[in-house]
Amino acid sequence: MRKSALTVRMVLPVLILCLCAAGCAAGTVEKPENNDTPEQTEIVTGVLRLAMPDAVSTMDVHKTSEEYLIPLNVYERLLEVTVNEDGSTELTKGLAEDWSLSADGLTYSFTLRPDAYFSDGTPVKASDVAFSFTRMLSLPESVQQDFANMILGADAVLNGETDTLEGIRVVDDRHVQITLSEPLAAYLSVLATPSCSVLSEKNVTESGAAFGTSAEQTVGSGPYMVTELTDDKVTLEKNPYYHSRAELSAERVEISIMDPALIDRSFQAGELDLLDAAYVNPDAVENVYKTEPWKDRLISQGSMDIHYLMLNVAEPPLDDVRIRQAVQMAIDRQRILDKLYGGDGELTDGIYPRGLIGFCEENQGWLRYDPEQAAKLLKEAAGEKTVSLEIAASSETNIRELNMLEMIRQDLEAAGFHAAIIIYDDATRLALRKAGELMVSKGKWGADFNDPDNFISTYFGSREKTRYYSGNYADETVLNRVARARTIRDEAQRLAEYAALEKRLVREEAVWVPLFSTEHLFVLGERVERFTPFWAGWSDLYFKDVVLKQ
Repeated sequence: MRKSALTVRMVLPVLILCLCAAGCAAGTVEKPENNDTPEQTEIVTGVLRLAMPDAVSTMDVHKTSEEYLIPLNVYERLLEVTVNEDGSTELTKGLAEDWSLSADGLTYSFTLRPDAYFSDGTPVKASDVAFSFTRMLSLPESVQQDFANMILGADAVLNGETDTLEGIRVVDDRHVQITLSEPLAAYLSVLATPSCSVLSEKNVTESGAAFGTSAEQTVGSGPYMVTELTDDKVTLEKNPYYHSRAELSAERVEISIMDPALIDRSFQAGELDLLDAAYVNPDAVENVYKTEPWKDRLISQGSMDIHYLMLNVAEPPLDDVRIRQAVQMAIDRQRILDKLYGGDGELTDGIYPRGLIGFCEENQGWLRYDPEQAAKLLKEAAGEKTVSLEIAASSETNIRELNMLEMIRQDLEAAGFHAAIIIYDDATRLALRKAGELMVSKGKWGADFNDPDNFISTYFGSREKTRYYSGNYADETVLNRVARARTIRDEAQRLAEYAALEKRLVREEAVWVPLFSTEHLFVLGERVERFTPFWAGWSDLYFKDVVLKQ
């Protein structure tokens, strides 16, 4: 079906490159002979030194769905997310000091705090809120439409029929109302995402297409402002107009852009204060940072993610639920997690990761690695026929992901499948996925906001969405239930429905294969007293949450 439209780049039925089933990455990292803490270089008090591997391509939050580090710290949102000591999260005041919801669940009324100012000294007004949400829809390059398309009149803006968003009403400078086209119980959580950062209409308009490309053309109301942006370095300093009276321990943040191997060495040499373990070789985490003297400085945060395999239920042989269930049971998920992630995570048997609001313990523990039962189901469904599966990969897939696919392929072969990994150039793979033409594809979803709607509606919110991810699940009764669930205002009832839908889709109909959720590790340098990772375990973080030693 798909081969007539697009070209398959490579078939890998056995091994990928020089990958090993044990999960060996690119070499090993030896533990330093000297276990003493590296001697610290002289630094300036109040300066936080970090590093990341890639230069910032844009600080325009509407043009990126990945580069959130700067937007999180430079812009502010109507509401913010706070992590409590027990690890739970709650919505707290951001630019909005008060809010209310109408009886019909459609209109949210916000009162902006009177001391909110952008870093150029201009006050934050309700008109800036209206401008920001309208721009999410009207900007041709916007990748954030999904965070504003629930607002009344969004379609008219998206279609170019108007440049005024009907559902936004500016009452006065400090009061704004947002009306949705239908109730969305998780909407306040949506507003706390980086996507919904409030921009300065004046700054964006004056900067034009250059907005977010330089320090001068990036103005926000958050705790920091950008003072330097090059391909080698980003510098942020305290926003003198920031409304919070709390002192920032890190008044200046210096982010160096460097190769991951150099990030590792620089941290161990005391030249960096906080290490994101996702940026270094996994072997370094195991052989160095999980040992003395670093192990007591490791901080682990659930990534609020789910790794999965999407199964195309419209394409034989996966149109048979027994074949899909055999795939689920054939994969040794714990082996993959242990070998490729050092065991930093946990098996997840549904759609929602642990820590997410609505995570259902009753939907866990049912999926067991059982190759014998998988082989039995396979034979029951196919008899003596060979059942072939094609697992899609991108030419840009990283080594660890390729290792994972190879381990999955081997497990499927051991259960009696004939499995092959098909590598496409990335544009082709994406086009095939959107067209619903991939047979088996590996995916990962991390929470944008803390609600099950962010997961289940993404994949099963409509027939178009199930096709977009090559699942092609078409039971309209279930799809309509997913769409209706997000409008249920009784929280207990809504979460119960999400749990029931998770059980139906994953356990009963086996439309996808849940793999595991991962942990995100950070290592504190000698100068850091404490640090609270971002609630979702992203590489992005709030610099205001880093406390330096005096």
